[in-house]
Amino acid sequence: MKQHFKKWSVLFGIAGFGAVVAAIFVLPQYLKPDLDTGITYYPTEGCAPFDAQCIGQKGNQTITVDLRDEVIESMTEIPIRVRLDNMAGDSLIVDFEGLEMYMGVVRTQLVPNAQGVYQGTITLPECGTGKMLWRARAIIDNGTSREGIKFDFWAI
Repeated sequence: MKQHFKKWSVLFGIAGFGAVVAAIFVLPQYLKPDLDTGITYYPTEGCAPFDAQCIGQKGNQTITVDLRDEVIESMTEIPIRVRLDNMAGDSLIVDFEGLEMYMGVVRTQLVPNAQGVYQGTITLPECGTGKMLWRARAIIDNGTSREGIKFDFWAI
């Protein structure tokens, strides 16, 4: 009887350990929020936001995101500038989400200046791997709809 108990306890121990490991790696993918729900994204072409700008356009409406840095470094303040052409919004937020590793959502609300350009800063958390792929979303909320652009970039 003790042999059967020992055999089954080892089997259940291995199965339990496997379930915990699977939960650690699989559950975060299902529990993280879907940031794209309810947002209409404008098409972007050739975005190189750290060489210059990222521009999204729909008809005569344009969203231009400028991050102004050649190299984006974690744990440093990153200036953000968003210009809206032929459109207006009640608020404008920018989200940053790690694509290779879920590190939460880093979000900031930008403040408009007199020319209708929205500005702010953000600091990305540091990743232990040294280099990480991030997704940025600039989202305009005008009360009845949410529109924006999204693009990917590397941070060190």
